[in-house]
Amino acid sequence: MVHDIIATRVALLLMLSAALAIAPPPRTVAAAGSCPVLQAVRCFSLTVPLDRAGALAGTIRLRAARIRSRRPSRPPIVGLTGGPGQAGLPFAESYDVILPTAGRDLVMFDQRGTGGSGLLRCRSFERRLGSSLTIPAGSCARSLGDRRSYYTSPDSADDLEALRARIHADTIALYAVSYGSRVALEYARRYPQHVERMILDSPVAPDGPDSLARETVGAVARVVRSACRSGCGGAAAHPVRDLAQLTRRLRRSPIRRLVRRSRHRLAVRVDADDVLSLLVTGDLDPDLLRAVPPAVKAALRGRSAALVRLKLTAIATEDGGLVSEFSPALFAATTCEESSFAWDRAVDPATRRAQAKAAIDVTPEKALAPFDRIAAVRAGLLSLCEDWPAPSRAVAPAPPLSGRIPTLVLSGDLDLRTPLEKARALVAMLPGAQLVVEHGVGHGVLGADPNGCAEPAAEAFLAHRPLPACRHDVSISIAARTSGH
Repeated sequence: MVHDIIATRVALLLMLSAALAIAPPPRTVAAAGSCPVLQAVRCFSLTVPLDRAGALAGTIRLRAARIRSRRPSRPPIVGLTGGPGQAGLPFAESYDVILPTAGRDLVMFDQRGTGGSGLLRCRSFERRLGSSLTIPAGSCARSLGDRRSYYTSPDSADDLEALRARIHADTIALYAVSYGSRVALEYARRYPQHVERMILDSPVAPDGPDSLARETVGAVARVVRSACRSGCGGAAAHPVRDLAQLTRRLRRSPIRRLVRRSRHRLAVRVDADDVLSLLVTGDLDPDLLRAVPPAVKAALRGRSAALVRLKLTAIATEDGGLVSEFSPALFAATTCEESSFAWDRAVDPATRRAQAKAAIDVTPEKALAPFDRIAAVRAGLLSLCEDWPAPSRAVAPAPPLSGRIPTLVLSGDLDLRTPLEKARALVAMLPGAQLVVEHGVGHGVLGADPNGCAEPAAEAFLAHRPLPACRHDVSISIAARTSGH
């Protein structure tokens, strides 16, 4: 699986890196707005208003590509990337590989503010980021001015409707990963008559992301136990208990080591948040996930070398990425404008922090075990959005989803970024939705698919056939509220 941005700080990992790790090999990244080098591809553009209500002048030129099927017989499928902030065109080849699009054209586009579609920039904010998006983004909001309020999921859904009209398709299918599922569902609520069917891979929670990361922290115990069923070295017996014990110890006294790297000595600090960060990173790499419990057990016995090496590995793979692939400014604008927060956005940052603390204080510690309330707050959106101005624009909520749009939800049982519990909650909200749970997989199911379950399910679903039983792992579950797909 392609890991477009790997970061060590937890808030970035929970949402950004999660959503960006969606495109499996081969990785082919093009320059911003450039046309993918593929056969039967046609690139084009369309111009949309910045503000469809007309209060703010300006337009955005959206870049898109259509990859033709040899014998198109069904409505085209539009790929929606994640983030928010990831461009679409650089990953068109990856989507073309993983999607069983026989009989359908594939359409990819850079959503507004990304790639070649009016790339949103906050240069001073970008320079301060390094590999983390946990710094306050208020400076970015001030540099963007009133424009910051026009890069939300409803705006992208309206852009998608303009794209549908531009390609002269009466209906479209949608394949959305992580944050892209939010745009897909927003579009389905606003334009249900134009949605033929949807595949939502590792979807964001219907009410997510949780600004205090309780859904992710609360899923750690289940995910670690599940991962260790396939082996965690000598730590498979009590991995959750060991994590809880080390979390308490690291809160009092983080690990500090001097490590020689080349001709230099590097000071390495490992705290409880780093351990959570490694686990979240591990849902992109099950081998890494299973390496954490043995390292934790060794650290409890005074041997911290393995845990230090894991953090050094994460540091070595850090990559802020190309702005043409991912826009930090768009990530901040969308996240801080449209998320539901545990604080009042009309109050000052100090009051927001106090309200966040009050909200987490009523959460039972056992619901966050083996971590704690501190981990949840630090892993959430407070640091990023604490000084983001209150929204200056009210967006009319989309109507409830009407009718029965055929929907396939894919979820990995090792996913910490968009946990399985939330995928189940989403399926319960969508009449007729079907859920495929892939065991031993984290975030981005269709690209990983080691058991050969998700891809046949997606192929059958797009061909209007019943979902097949998993060929290689009888523990894979296929659940549906109703039949008829």
